[in-house]
Amino acid sequence: MTQVLHETYLDYSDILIRPKMGINLNSRKDVNLQRVFKFKHGQTRTGLGIFNANMATVGNFAISKQLLIKGMFATLHKHYTADEIGQFINSCRQENLQLDNLFITIGLKNIDNEIQKLKDLESKYQWVAPRNICIDAPNFYIQKALDALACVRKEFPDSVIMVGNIASGDICLKLLDYADIIKCGIGSGSACLTRKQTGCGVPMVSLILECADIAHSVNGHICADGGIVDVGDICKALCLNSDFVMAGGIFAGTDEAEGDIIEKHYETSEIQDGKHVIQTKHYKIYYGMSSEYANNKFAGGMDNYKTSEGRELLIPYTGPLDKILQDIRGGIASCCTYIGAVSVKHLSKCATIIQVHNQLNKVFEKYSV
Repeated sequence: MTQVLHETYLDYSDILIRPKMGINLNSRKDVNLQRVFKFKHGQTRTGLGIFNANMATVGNFAISKQLLIKGMFATLHKHYTADEIGQFINSCRQENLQLDNLFITIGLKNIDNEIQKLKDLESKYQWVAPRNICIDAPNFYIQKALDALACVRKEFPDSVIMVGNIASGDICLKLLDYADIIKCGIGSGSACLTRKQTGCGVPMVSLILECADIAHSVNGHICADGGIVDVGDICKALCLNSDFVMAGGIFAGTDEAEGDIIEKHYETSEIQDGKHVIQTKHYKIYYGMSSEYANNKFAGGMDNYKTSEGRELLIPYTGPLDKILQDIRGGIASCCTYIGAVSVKHLSKCATIIQVHNQLNKVFEKYSV
């Protein structure tokens, strides 16, 4: 019989973080944004737990490189070949760029080929240590995904392995037998249509609380994946006890995102010399990895048993990625000062979350420039 849960499930837009007095912290410049992560299967990494989504337009070399430079974490999408990744690794080494926090993504379609790609990186490009792997599937509840995870752990026992995605806590313990990090979030991304096409998904706030509680009980970690609209949402995820946060759309309009800048012209209501003034705006394309666009590009078309669970978007062009990364670092540091957290690790210990009906004053939003 179908079960209906009557409790309220919350999303980022339903909460705010309540400011409070703290001690030993007088300025955001004093906040420690670095955290040491000790993973369940023995490895240790250090950094600010922000990931780019492992999607084609933002899980690329240019964005990953900038994240690593800023002391964050990075994922590469699964469609890169071993040689393409190897050349990127070599170029980073020549610049003395630390690669400890770089994750290589593999898919499930042919796990033997994917494992061979990782072995090729090891043999041809000396990708021995550190070695971080992200196993990507939109639905990690299927047996094929669980079998692939067990196989990868057997082949690479000393790796940090991130898997996902899930949207409930009941599977966390089973995954953490082999994985170190679980990506939590289904249908919450801006380029995702899963909730519209399948009706499946769980709001991110409630999902993070559930999964973090279970994962942390066995020394596992979680990554909140999707639903990030503003830097404040990243702060909320960290305050809710997510170890990592993965975002895509906020990076998609940058110079470093894949794709050309698209110019569009719009007729305005303003009249000059008897004609409507034409306004020019710039965009970059951003698409979900389950979209028809992505299937046509990477899989030779949409299989007849599938529906498109992603969409194509034109994201306003935002310029260099560095500005956004500074906003992320600055926003997290400022959040820490508002609640008295001396480091990013202490956010969840210091945070008090309140449920709200309205989080922003939008009265003049349409006039923003």
